[in-house]
Amino acid sequence: MKIALEVAKHVDKVRINPGLYVFEKPKSDRTEYAQTEFDEIGDKIFETLEPLVVSLRDQGKAMRIGVNHGSLAERMLFTYGDTPEGMVESALEFIRICESLDFRNIVISLKASRAPVMLAAYRLMAQRMAALGMDYPLHLGVTEAGDGEYGRIKSTAGIATLLAEGIGDTIRVSLTEPPEKEIPVCYGILQALGLRKTMVEYVACPSCGRTLFNLEDVLHKVREATNHLTGLDIAVMGCIVNGPGEMADADYGYVGKQAGYIALYRGRDEIKRVPESEGVQELINLIKADGRWVEP
Repeated sequence: MKIALEVAKHVDKVRINPGLYVFEKPKSDRTEYAQTEFDEIGDKIFETLEPLVVSLRDQGKAMRIGVNHGSLAERMLFTYGDTPEGMVESALEFIRICESLDFRNIVISLKASRAPVMLAAYRLMAQRMAALGMDYPLHLGVTEAGDGEYGRIKSTAGIATLLAEGIGDTIRVSLTEPPEKEIPVCYGILQALGLRKTMVEYVACPSCGRTLFNLEDVLHKVREATNHLTGLDIAVMGCIVNGPGEMADADYGYVGKQAGYIALYRGRDEIKRVPESEGVQELINLIKADGRWVEP
């Protein structure tokens, strides 16, 4: 508590974990949690939290109430079990304390190391807040996701699913890697959902028997030449059968239309056909002619 009060003098937002804020030593032989005991701990939490809330309120600063599935308070575990409901009730208890002190500059997170638990907790929190007339931003994240490809997949499964449902206001990808490695994953999630445009969006078909060029190699060349641009959709399609339809929303298209030649499109319109060896450069020239090219 003393640390939190001191930190509140120097930063704009303080995160507290309700499960650890007032430590309750677990009792292995407990058979019940009397309401009086439950309320007594609630009163102690209020007394301990009040100075921090008042400090943040008076300074115009913010608090993140950051519930973690792995560190729920003993009485929440005993009452609700190791469940998303316990996570939500833990957050609501702290929200009500803040509101009673006329402090509403709050962000809520309910993180878990398992994506299904995280998803259930945020969905329930959104439902409960709507029913209670609350409108606090939700900070999304899968905590302790690990590293490498699986850590990224795990984080994306949780964060992107909720964002696609309209739940969530800020995000954090937590990886067991240097922090700067987390940022591209966040951008990628937002880009894939169409919420931000921070890089080129590439549309490319899976290679099939109709493909008229080495799709993987060509996509690599196109990406290498254009990936420094922002805000563009570029389609690389192996044949004319599905190409125009699949790339209908793209700004530019690079399509195999006949052996040895590439058809370049602007939107739905074919602009020119060029030899395959000149395809990438001619695509660059088309983008330049439209005034949408910037040098790397």
